[in-house]
Amino acid sequence: MGPEVSFLKSIRRIELRNFTFGLVLGCFIVAFAYFSMTNSFHSVVNSTSTGNVATPTPSGEMLKKMASLDQLDTSTRPKPKKGNKKQVPLCDLSQKRIDTCEIEGDVRIIGKTGTIVWVPSPEPDDGPDYERKVWHIKPYPRKKDKAAMDQVRMVTVKPMDLEEAPACTNYSDVPVIVFSDSGYSGNYFHDYTDVLVPLFTTARRFQGEVLFLVTDLKVYWIGKFLPVFKNLTKYDLINFDCDEEVRCYKKVYVGLTSHDDFDIDPDRIPEKYTLVDFTRFMRTAYELKRDKAEIPIQKTLGRKPRLLIFARAKTRKFLNLDDIVLEAERLGFEVVATEATYRLDRVSLDVNSCDAIMGVHGAGLSNMVFLPVNAVFIQVLPWGDLGWVGDYFKRPVEKMKLKYLQYEISPEESSLMDEYPRNHTIFTDPQSVHQKGWSAIDEIFLKKQNVRLDMDRFRPTLKEALRHLNSEDS
Repeated sequence: MGPEVSFLKSIRRIELRNFTFGLVLGCFIVAFAYFSMTNSFHSVVNSTSTGNVATPTPSGEMLKKMASLDQLDTSTRPKPKKGNKKQVPLCDLSQKRIDTCEIEGDVRIIGKTGTIVWVPSPEPDDGPDYERKVWHIKPYPRKKDKAAMDQVRMVTVKPMDLEEAPACTNYSDVPVIVFSDSGYSGNYFHDYTDVLVPLFTTARRFQGEVLFLVTDLKVYWIGKFLPVFKNLTKYDLINFDCDEEVRCYKKVYVGLTSHDDFDIDPDRIPEKYTLVDFTRFMRTAYELKRDKAEIPIQKTLGRKPRLLIFARAKTRKFLNLDDIVLEAERLGFEVVATEATYRLDRVSLDVNSCDAIMGVHGAGLSNMVFLPVNAVFIQVLPWGDLGWVGDYFKRPVEKMKLKYLQYEISPEESSLMDEYPRNHTIFTDPQSVHQKGWSAIDEIFLKKQNVRLDMDRFRPTLKEALRHLNSEDS
Protein backbone atom coordinates (compact mmCIF):
# COMPACT_ATOMS: atom_id res chain seq x y z
CA MET A 1 0.00 0.00 0.00
CA GLY A 2 2.89 2.36 0.78
CA PRO A 3 4.36 2.63 -2.74
CA GLU A 4 0.93 3.20 -4.29
CA VAL A 5 0.04 6.02 -1.88
CA SER A 6 3.45 7.59 -2.29
CA PHE A 7 3.16 7.41 -6.04
CA LEU A 8 -0.27 9.00 -6.15
CA LYS A 9 0.87 11.83 -3.91
CA SER A 10 3.90 12.40 -6.07
CA ILE A 11 1.71 12.65 -9.17
CA ARG A 12 -0.51 15.30 -7.63
CA ARG A 13 2.20 17.25 -5.86
CA ILE A 14 5.31 17.06 -8.01
CA GLU A 15 5.10 15.39 -11.40
CA LEU A 16 1.74 16.78 -12.43
CA ARG A 17 2.81 20.28 -11.53
CA ASN A 18 5.41 20.19 -14.27
CA PHE A 19 3.04 19.58 -17.16
CA THR A 20 -0.16 20.96 -18.67
CA PHE A 21 -3.19 18.72 -18.86
CA GLY A 22 -6.53 19.43 -20.56
CA LEU A 23 -8.85 16.82 -19.14
CA VAL A 24 -12.41 17.87 -18.44
CA LEU A 25 -12.71 16.34 -14.98
CA GLY A 26 -15.62 18.33 -13.71
CA CYS A 27 -18.71 16.15 -13.61
CA PHE A 28 -20.85 18.16 -11.17
CA ILE A 29 -21.26 15.41 -8.57
CA VAL A 30 -17.54 14.92 -8.10
CA ALA A 31 -16.38 18.43 -8.93
CA PHE A 32 -15.77 19.48 -5.35
CA ALA A 33 -13.76 16.31 -4.63
CA TYR A 34 -11.40 17.10 -7.50
CA PHE A 35 -11.30 20.87 -7.01
CA SER A 36 -8.17 20.93 -4.88
CA MET A 37 -6.13 19.08 -7.49
CA THR A 38 -7.65 20.54 -10.67
CA ASN A 39 -4.84 22.99 -11.47
CA SER A 40 -2.04 20.48 -11.09
CA PHE A 41 -3.98 17.74 -12.90
CA HIS A 42 -4.74 20.03 -15.84
CA SER A 43 -1.04 20.78 -16.06
CA VAL A 44 -0.27 17.07 -16.49
CA VAL A 45 -2.38 16.43 -19.52
CA ASN A 46 -1.52 19.63 -21.32
CA SER A 47 2.03 18.28 -21.19
CA THR A 48 1.04 15.94 -23.98
CA SER A 49 1.30 18.96 -26.23
CA THR A 50 4.35 19.41 -28.42
CA GLY A 51 5.16 22.99 -29.21
CA ASN A 52 2.46 24.15 -26.81
CA VAL A 53 -0.31 22.58 -28.89
CA ALA A 54 -3.54 22.69 -26.90
CA THR A 55 -6.90 21.06 -27.48
CA PRO A 56 -8.01 22.15 -30.97
CA THR A 57 -10.39 25.09 -30.88
CA PRO A 58 -12.37 26.31 -33.87
CA SER A 59 -10.40 28.57 -36.23
CA GLY A 60 -12.10 30.96 -38.62
CA GLU A 61 -12.14 28.30 -41.32
CA MET A 62 -13.43 25.70 -38.90
CA LEU A 63 -16.22 28.03 -37.78
CA LYS A 64 -17.28 28.37 -41.41
CA LYS A 65 -17.45 24.59 -41.67
CA MET A 66 -19.48 24.40 -38.48
CA ALA A 67 -21.81 27.09 -39.73
CA SER A 68 -22.33 25.27 -43.01
CA LEU A 69 -23.35 22.19 -41.06
CA ASP A 70 -25.40 23.67 -38.27
CA GLN A 71 -26.57 27.20 -38.94
CA LEU A 72 -28.59 26.80 -42.15
CA ASP A 73 -32.35 26.94 -41.89
CA THR A 74 -33.56 23.35 -41.87
CA SER A 75 -35.96 24.04 -44.72
CA THR A 76 -33.07 24.98 -47.02
CA ARG A 77 -30.81 22.07 -46.09
CA PRO A 78 -30.42 19.53 -48.89
CA LYS A 79 -31.67 16.06 -48.03
CA PRO A 80 -29.23 13.16 -48.33
CA LYS A 81 -29.47 11.62 -51.76
CA LYS A 82 -29.40 7.94 -52.41
CA GLY A 83 -26.36 6.93 -54.42
CA ASN A 84 -25.33 3.63 -55.91
CA LYS A 85 -22.76 2.89 -53.19
CA LYS A 86 -23.29 -0.15 -51.04
CA GLN A 87 -24.01 0.64 -47.42
CA VAL A 88 -21.42 -0.68 -44.98
CA PRO A 89 -21.70 -1.26 -41.21
CA LEU A 90 -20.61 1.55 -38.91
CA CYS A 91 -19.02 -1.00 -36.59
CA ASP A 92 -17.31 -4.39 -36.75
CA LEU A 93 -18.38 -7.05 -34.25
CA SER A 94 -16.47 -9.91 -35.88
CA GLN A 95 -13.16 -9.58 -34.01
CA LYS A 96 -12.25 -11.98 -31.24
CA ARG A 97 -11.14 -9.46 -28.61
CA ILE A 98 -12.95 -6.19 -29.23
CA ASP A 99 -15.77 -4.54 -31.16
CA THR A 100 -14.64 -1.48 -33.10
CA CYS A 101 -15.99 1.29 -35.32
CA GLU A 102 -14.21 3.29 -37.99
CA ILE A 103 -16.34 6.26 -39.04
CA GLU A 104 -15.57 8.82 -41.73
CA GLY A 105 -17.46 11.97 -42.67
CA ASP A 106 -19.51 14.23 -40.42
CA VAL A 107 -19.07 12.64 -36.98
CA ARG A 108 -20.31 14.31 -33.79
CA ILE A 109 -19.39 13.16 -30.30
CA ILE A 110 -21.34 14.01 -27.15
CA GLY A 111 -19.22 12.47 -24.43
CA LYS A 112 -21.46 13.17 -21.47
CA THR A 113 -24.27 11.12 -23.00
CA GLY A 114 -21.87 8.53 -24.41
CA THR A 115 -23.15 9.11 -27.94
CA ILE A 116 -21.33 9.20 -31.27
CA VAL A 117 -23.41 10.39 -34.22
CA TRP A 118 -22.72 9.99 -37.93
CA VAL A 119 -24.55 12.49 -40.14
CA PRO A 120 -25.08 11.32 -43.74
CA SER A 121 -23.76 13.70 -46.37
CA PRO A 122 -26.25 15.42 -48.71
CA GLU A 123 -23.90 14.46 -51.55
CA PRO A 124 -24.20 10.76 -52.46
CA ASP A 125 -20.56 10.44 -53.49
CA ASP A 126 -19.13 12.31 -50.50
CA GLY A 127 -17.57 9.69 -48.23
CA PRO A 128 -18.78 6.21 -47.28
CA ASP A 129 -22.44 5.36 -46.82
CA TYR A 130 -23.19 3.48 -43.62
CA GLU A 131 -26.10 1.27 -42.63
CA ARG A 132 -28.85 3.07 -40.73
CA LYS A 133 -28.39 1.04 -37.58
CA VAL A 134 -27.66 1.78 -33.90
CA TRP A 135 -24.61 0.12 -32.33
CA HIS A 136 -23.69 -0.32 -28.67
CA ILE A 137 -19.93 -0.65 -28.17
CA LYS A 138 -17.70 -1.15 -25.13
CA PRO A 139 -14.26 0.03 -26.32
CA TYR A 140 -12.08 -2.36 -24.32
CA PRO A 141 -10.24 -5.43 -25.70
CA ARG A 142 -11.74 -8.22 -23.58
CA LYS A 143 -15.26 -8.44 -24.90
CA LYS A 144 -15.96 -12.02 -23.76
CA ASP A 145 -14.85 -11.37 -20.18
CA LYS A 146 -17.95 -10.26 -18.29
CA ALA A 147 -16.08 -9.24 -15.12
CA ALA A 148 -13.88 -6.87 -17.10
CA MET A 149 -16.59 -5.55 -19.40
CA ASP A 150 -18.99 -4.82 -16.53
CA GLN A 151 -16.61 -1.99 -15.60
CA VAL A 152 -16.57 -0.46 -19.10
CA ARG A 153 -19.00 2.25 -20.16
CA MET A 154 -21.23 1.58 -23.15
CA VAL A 155 -20.87 3.95 -26.11
CA THR A 156 -23.79 4.35 -28.53
CA VAL A 157 -22.91 4.83 -32.20
CA LYS A 158 -25.74 5.78 -34.55
CA PRO A 159 -26.67 7.60 -37.74
CA MET A 160 -28.72 10.79 -37.45
CA ASP A 161 -30.18 13.12 -40.07
CA LEU A 162 -28.65 16.57 -40.33
CA GLU A 163 -31.70 18.44 -39.06
CA GLU A 164 -31.80 16.27 -35.93
CA ALA A 165 -28.08 16.24 -35.15
CA PRO A 166 -26.74 18.42 -32.30
CA ALA A 167 -24.87 21.55 -33.36
CA CYS A 168 -21.07 21.41 -33.21
CA THR A 169 -19.39 23.41 -30.44
CA ASN A 170 -15.84 22.21 -31.21
CA TYR A 171 -14.43 21.17 -34.57
CA SER A 172 -11.14 19.49 -35.48
CA ASP A 173 -9.59 17.92 -38.58
CA VAL A 174 -7.43 15.71 -36.34
CA PRO A 175 -8.59 12.06 -36.19
CA VAL A 176 -9.80 10.82 -32.82
CA ILE A 177 -9.65 7.50 -30.97
CA VAL A 178 -12.23 6.65 -28.30
CA PHE A 179 -11.16 3.96 -25.81
CA SER A 180 -11.54 2.84 -22.19
CA ASP A 181 -8.80 2.51 -19.59
CA SER A 182 -11.02 0.53 -17.22
CA GLY A 183 -11.54 -3.24 -17.10
CA TYR A 184 -8.49 -4.88 -15.56
CA SER A 185 -6.18 -1.89 -15.94
CA GLY A 186 -4.11 -1.36 -12.81
CA ASN A 187 -2.66 -4.85 -13.18
CA TYR A 188 0.67 -4.56 -15.03
CA PHE A 189 -0.05 -7.39 -17.45
CA HIS A 190 -3.47 -6.03 -18.38
CA ASP A 191 -2.13 -2.47 -18.60
CA TYR A 192 -0.06 -3.68 -21.53
CA THR A 193 -2.16 -6.40 -23.11
CA ASP A 194 -5.51 -4.59 -22.87
CA VAL A 195 -4.58 -0.93 -23.33
CA LEU A 196 -0.98 0.05 -24.09
CA VAL A 197 -0.10 -2.47 -26.81
CA PRO A 198 -3.47 -1.97 -28.58
CA LEU A 199 -3.15 1.81 -28.21
CA PHE A 200 0.32 1.74 -29.75
CA THR A 201 -0.91 -0.49 -32.58
CA THR A 202 -3.80 1.88 -33.30
CA ALA A 203 -2.24 5.30 -32.74
CA ARG A 204 1.46 5.12 -33.58
CA ARG A 205 0.94 5.57 -37.33
CA PHE A 206 -0.49 9.05 -36.77
CA GLN A 207 2.88 10.30 -35.43
CA GLY A 208 1.19 12.37 -32.72
CA GLU A 209 -1.53 13.87 -34.93
CA VAL A 210 -4.36 12.09 -33.14
CA LEU A 211 -6.73 12.90 -30.28
CA PHE A 212 -7.63 10.56 -27.42
CA LEU A 213 -11.10 10.60 -25.87
CA VAL A 214 -10.87 8.35 -22.80
CA THR A 215 -13.94 6.83 -21.20
CA ASP A 216 -13.83 5.45 -17.62
CA LEU A 217 -10.74 7.64 -17.18
CA LYS A 218 -8.55 6.87 -14.15
CA VAL A 219 -6.46 9.87 -13.12
CA TYR A 220 -3.74 7.83 -11.38
CA TRP A 221 -3.49 5.43 -14.31
CA ILE A 222 -2.94 8.19 -16.86
CA GLY A 223 -0.27 9.66 -14.58
CA LYS A 224 1.43 6.29 -14.24
CA PHE A 225 1.89 6.00 -18.01
CA LEU A 226 2.18 9.68 -18.85
CA PRO A 227 5.34 9.28 -21.00
CA VAL A 228 3.45 6.82 -23.20
CA PHE A 229 0.66 9.31 -23.88
CA LYS A 230 3.10 12.16 -24.43
CA ASN A 231 4.79 10.12 -27.15
CA LEU A 232 1.58 9.03 -28.89
CA THR A 233 -0.34 12.32 -29.08
CA LYS A 234 0.53 15.99 -29.30
CA TYR A 235 -2.84 16.98 -27.91
CA ASP A 236 -4.74 17.04 -24.64
CA LEU A 237 -6.48 13.91 -23.44
CA ILE A 238 -10.23 14.45 -23.10
CA ASN A 239 -12.32 12.95 -20.33
CA PHE A 240 -15.07 11.50 -22.50
CA ASP A 241 -17.56 10.86 -19.72
CA CYS A 242 -17.71 14.43 -18.40
CA ASP A 243 -17.32 16.31 -21.68
CA GLU A 244 -20.29 18.59 -22.42
CA GLU A 245 -19.01 19.71 -25.83
CA VAL A 246 -20.41 18.51 -29.13
CA ARG A 247 -17.11 17.62 -30.78
CA CYS A 248 -17.11 17.25 -34.54
CA TYR A 249 -14.54 15.28 -36.52
CA LYS A 250 -13.94 13.85 -39.97
CA LYS A 251 -12.49 10.54 -38.78
CA VAL A 252 -13.31 8.65 -35.58
CA TYR A 253 -12.10 5.28 -34.31
CA VAL A 254 -14.05 3.64 -31.49
CA GLY A 255 -12.04 0.91 -29.77
CA LEU A 256 -8.44 -0.19 -30.27
CA THR A 257 -6.74 -2.61 -32.63
CA SER A 258 -6.09 -5.71 -30.51
CA HIS A 259 -4.86 -8.96 -32.05
CA ASP A 260 -4.18 -11.16 -29.04
CA ASP A 261 -2.90 -11.07 -25.46
CA PHE A 262 0.31 -9.02 -25.39
CA ASP A 263 0.78 -9.34 -29.15
CA ILE A 264 0.84 -7.51 -32.46
CA ASP A 265 0.30 -9.34 -35.74
CA PRO A 266 2.26 -7.36 -38.36
CA ASP A 267 0.40 -9.06 -41.20
CA ARG A 268 -2.89 -7.51 -40.04
CA ILE A 269 -1.81 -3.86 -40.08
CA PRO A 270 -0.39 -1.78 -42.97
CA GLU A 271 2.47 -0.42 -40.86
CA LYS A 272 3.73 -3.96 -40.08
CA TYR A 273 4.45 -3.03 -36.45
CA THR A 274 5.81 -5.80 -34.22
CA LEU A 275 6.43 -6.21 -30.50
CA VAL A 276 10.03 -5.21 -31.16
CA ASP A 277 8.69 -1.85 -32.39
CA PHE A 278 6.55 -1.58 -29.26
CA THR A 279 9.42 -2.25 -26.84
CA ARG A 280 11.63 0.19 -28.76
CA PHE A 281 8.86 2.77 -28.39
CA MET A 282 8.62 2.10 -24.64
CA ARG A 283 12.37 2.53 -24.19
CA THR A 284 12.18 5.81 -26.11
CA ALA A 285 9.18 7.05 -24.12
CA TYR A 286 11.02 6.46 -20.83
CA GLU A 287 14.31 7.83 -22.24
CA LEU A 288 16.23 4.61 -21.64
CA LYS A 289 19.75 4.30 -23.00
CA ARG A 290 20.16 0.61 -23.82
CA ASP A 291 18.42 -0.65 -26.94
CA LYS A 292 20.41 -3.88 -27.19
CA ALA A 293 22.38 -6.04 -24.75
CA GLU A 294 26.06 -5.87 -25.70
CA ILE A 295 26.76 -9.61 -25.94
CA PRO A 296 29.18 -11.05 -24.93
CA ILE A 297 28.73 -8.91 -21.83
CA GLN A 298 31.93 -9.85 -20.02
CA LYS A 299 34.14 -9.32 -23.07
CA THR A 300 32.38 -6.27 -24.53
CA LEU A 301 31.67 -4.29 -21.38
CA GLY A 302 34.29 -5.68 -19.04
CA ARG A 303 31.75 -6.38 -16.33
CA LYS A 304 29.60 -9.20 -15.04
CA PRO A 305 26.13 -9.68 -16.53
CA ARG A 306 23.49 -8.01 -14.33
CA LEU A 307 20.54 -10.06 -13.08
CA LEU A 308 17.43 -8.34 -11.71
CA ILE A 309 15.29 -10.52 -9.43
CA PHE A 310 11.69 -9.41 -8.96
CA ALA A 311 11.05 -10.37 -5.33
CA ARG A 312 7.31 -10.40 -4.70
CA ALA A 313 6.26 -9.24 -1.23
CA LYS A 314 2.96 -11.10 -0.81
CA THR A 315 2.05 -14.19 -2.83
CA ARG A 316 4.49 -16.36 -4.80
CA LYS A 317 7.44 -15.08 -2.77
CA PHE A 318 10.93 -16.49 -2.96
CA LEU A 319 11.37 -17.98 0.51
CA ASN A 320 15.13 -18.40 0.07
CA LEU A 321 15.96 -15.19 -1.78
CA ASP A 322 19.34 -14.88 -0.05
CA ASP A 323 20.39 -18.33 -1.30
CA ILE A 324 19.33 -17.42 -4.85
CA VAL A 325 21.32 -14.18 -4.77
CA LEU A 326 24.44 -15.89 -3.39
CA GLU A 327 24.32 -18.68 -5.97
CA ALA A 328 23.79 -16.27 -8.88
CA GLU A 329 26.71 -14.14 -7.68
CA ARG A 330 28.89 -17.22 -7.25
CA LEU A 331 28.20 -18.25 -10.84
CA GLY A 332 29.15 -14.84 -12.19
CA PHE A 333 26.15 -12.50 -12.04
CA GLU A 334 25.93 -9.08 -10.47
CA VAL A 335 22.55 -9.29 -8.74
CA VAL A 336 19.91 -6.67 -7.98
CA ALA A 337 16.72 -7.64 -6.11
CA THR A 338 13.68 -5.38 -6.19
CA GLU A 339 9.88 -5.37 -6.14
CA ALA A 340 7.84 -3.95 -9.01
CA THR A 341 6.32 -0.60 -7.97
CA TYR A 342 4.13 2.08 -9.49
CA ARG A 343 7.21 4.24 -10.06
CA LEU A 344 7.85 3.23 -13.64
CA ASP A 345 10.50 5.92 -14.03
CA ARG A 346 12.59 3.95 -11.51
CA VAL A 347 11.58 0.42 -12.50
CA SER A 348 12.24 1.10 -16.18
CA LEU A 349 15.77 2.31 -15.41
CA ASP A 350 16.49 -0.72 -13.23
CA VAL A 351 15.24 -3.18 -15.84
CA ASN A 352 16.98 -1.49 -18.76
CA SER A 353 20.31 -1.45 -16.90
CA CYS A 354 20.18 -5.24 -16.50
CA ASP A 355 20.94 -8.08 -18.90
CA ALA A 356 18.51 -10.57 -17.38
CA ILE A 357 15.42 -10.55 -15.18
CA MET A 358 13.81 -13.39 -13.27
CA GLY A 359 10.78 -13.84 -11.09
CA VAL A 360 7.88 -16.08 -10.19
CA HIS A 361 4.99 -15.82 -12.65
CA GLY A 362 3.13 -12.57 -12.05
CA ALA A 363 2.10 -9.26 -13.57
CA GLY A 364 5.30 -7.50 -12.49
CA LEU A 365 7.25 -9.49 -15.09
CA SER A 366 5.52 -7.32 -17.70
CA ASN A 367 8.33 -4.84 -17.07
CA MET A 368 10.25 -6.98 -19.56
CA VAL A 369 9.18 -4.30 -22.09
CA PHE A 370 12.11 -2.19 -20.83
CA LEU A 371 14.76 -4.88 -21.36
CA PRO A 372 17.29 -4.36 -24.15
CA VAL A 373 17.06 -6.73 -27.11
CA ASN A 374 19.00 -10.01 -26.56
CA ALA A 375 18.52 -9.88 -22.78
CA VAL A 376 17.35 -12.96 -20.84
CA PHE A 377 13.92 -13.48 -19.26
CA ILE A 378 13.64 -16.26 -16.63
CA GLN A 379 10.12 -17.20 -15.56
CA VAL A 380 9.72 -19.43 -12.51
CA LEU A 381 6.41 -21.31 -12.61
CA PRO A 382 4.79 -22.35 -9.31
CA TRP A 383 3.65 -25.92 -8.84
CA GLY A 384 0.34 -26.80 -10.49
CA ASP A 385 0.86 -27.84 -14.12
CA LEU A 386 0.87 -24.17 -15.13
CA GLY A 387 2.80 -24.35 -18.39
CA TRP A 388 -0.12 -22.82 -20.27
CA VAL A 389 -0.12 -19.88 -17.84
CA GLY A 390 3.57 -19.38 -18.50
CA ASP A 391 2.81 -19.08 -22.22
CA TYR A 392 1.23 -15.68 -21.59
CA PHE A 393 4.78 -14.41 -21.10
CA LYS A 394 6.68 -16.91 -23.24
CA ARG A 395 4.98 -15.91 -26.50
CA PRO A 396 5.55 -12.13 -26.25
CA VAL A 397 9.06 -12.52 -24.79
CA GLU A 398 10.22 -14.49 -27.81
CA LYS A 399 8.64 -11.95 -30.19
CA MET A 400 10.50 -9.16 -28.37
CA LYS A 401 13.79 -10.86 -29.34
CA LEU A 402 14.62 -11.80 -25.76
CA LYS A 403 16.00 -15.15 -24.63
CA TYR A 404 13.22 -17.02 -22.80
CA LEU A 405 14.03 -19.53 -20.04
CA GLN A 406 11.44 -21.32 -17.94
CA TYR A 407 11.81 -23.19 -14.66
CA GLU A 408 8.91 -25.21 -13.25
CA ILE A 409 9.28 -26.00 -9.57
CA SER A 410 8.78 -29.45 -8.07
CA PRO A 411 6.32 -30.15 -5.23
CA GLU A 412 9.26 -30.16 -2.82
CA GLU A 413 10.00 -26.53 -3.75
CA SER A 414 6.44 -25.41 -3.01
CA SER A 415 5.11 -24.02 0.26
CA LEU A 416 1.99 -26.10 -0.42
CA MET A 417 3.99 -29.01 1.03
CA ASP A 418 3.63 -27.28 4.40
CA GLU A 419 -0.17 -27.54 4.14
CA TYR A 420 -0.88 -30.75 2.24
CA PRO A 421 0.60 -34.28 2.38
CA ARG A 422 2.74 -35.35 -0.57
CA ASN A 423 0.08 -37.83 -1.72
CA HIS A 424 -2.65 -35.15 -1.91
CA THR A 425 -4.32 -34.70 -5.30
CA ILE A 426 -2.85 -31.18 -5.47
CA PHE A 427 0.48 -32.92 -6.08
CA THR A 428 -0.58 -36.20 -7.66
CA ASP A 429 -3.29 -34.81 -9.95
CA PRO A 430 -3.10 -30.99 -10.31
CA GLN A 431 -5.49 -31.19 -13.26
CA SER A 432 -8.24 -32.06 -10.79
CA VAL A 433 -7.89 -28.49 -9.52
CA HIS A 434 -7.94 -27.14 -13.09
CA GLN A 435 -11.25 -28.89 -13.69
CA LYS A 436 -12.82 -26.71 -10.99
CA GLY A 437 -12.12 -23.58 -13.03
CA TRP A 438 -9.88 -20.52 -12.92
CA SER A 439 -10.96 -19.40 -9.45
CA ALA A 440 -9.68 -22.67 -7.94
CA ILE A 441 -6.41 -22.48 -9.90
CA ASP A 442 -5.89 -18.89 -8.80
CA GLU A 443 -6.73 -19.51 -5.16
CA ILE A 444 -4.60 -22.63 -4.65
CA PHE A 445 -1.70 -22.44 -7.08
CA LEU A 446 -1.20 -18.67 -7.30
CA LYS A 447 -2.50 -16.96 -4.15
CA LYS A 448 -1.59 -19.63 -1.58
CA GLN A 449 1.80 -20.68 -2.89
CA ASN A 450 5.33 -19.47 -2.21
CA VAL A 451 8.55 -20.84 -3.67
CA ARG A 452 11.73 -22.22 -2.12
CA LEU A 453 14.09 -22.96 -5.01
CA ASP A 454 16.27 -26.07 -4.88
CA MET A 455 19.56 -24.49 -5.94
CA ASP A 456 21.00 -27.77 -7.25
CA ARG A 457 17.97 -28.11 -9.50
CA PHE A 458 17.80 -24.42 -10.50
CA ARG A 459 21.54 -23.93 -11.11
CA PRO A 460 21.47 -25.17 -14.75
CA THR A 461 18.93 -22.45 -15.61
CA LEU A 462 21.24 -19.74 -14.28
CA LYS A 463 24.17 -21.28 -16.17
CA GLU A 464 22.19 -21.30 -19.41
CA ALA A 465 21.41 -17.61 -18.96
CA LEU A 466 25.10 -16.86 -18.43
CA ARG A 467 26.09 -18.88 -21.49
CA HIS A 468 23.74 -16.82 -23.62
CA LEU A 469 24.96 -13.49 -22.23
CA ASN A 470 28.65 -14.33 -22.51
CA SER A 471 28.53 -16.23 -25.80
CA GLU A 472 29.98 -14.66 -28.92
CA ASP A 473 27.43 -16.59 -30.99
CA SER A 474 24.30 -15.13 -29.34
